[in-house]
Amino acid sequence: MAFIGSSAVALTSLIGAGGASAAPLVCDAVNGQQVNRVVGTGGCGARALTPSRAHAEDRSGVGTAVASAQRNGRANSYNTAPKSSALSGADSGGTSYSVTTGPGGLAVSQARLGGTSIAVAGIGGNAFSGAGGVRCSGGAAAAYDTTTGTYCFGTGRTYFTNVR
Repeated sequence: MAFIGSSAVALTSLIGAGGASAAPLVCDAVNGQQVNRVVGTGGCGARALTPSRAHAEDRSGVGTAVASAQRNGRANSYNTAPKSSALSGADSGGTSYSVTTGPGGLAVSQARLGGTSIAVAGIGGNAFSGAGGVRCSGGAAAAYDTTTGTYCFGTGRTYFTNVR
């Protein structure tokens, strides 16, 4: 439970991070809506089937944030770094969060069955959280999935995980 609390605090502070000066591109969709925005080389997309909600933000101006939700899912993607991508999906009452905080990061989360899935990618990091558990690699990454109870976090070659 301490890991969940720590992840929530870290996620909240990371969402406010990012040094990009471009105005954020925000895509919000609820209950059957789809919203896509592209400005220059930045973009966001959100799709929510009824009854769900999806939120995607690209704060870098040169990256991508995509969120897709269905069957009471809540998907949230925040790209705060250049040349990075945050992708999230949520199904069957799940809640997902994907956040990039460093250039060249890739964060992918897929929540399902009422669970929570979190993926955070830093500089050159890759974070995955979803049906297959979690995976972290590259520069800096962290991931947690409540449905499988697995986590990983670390930087470079040093990662900590409870995946066997």
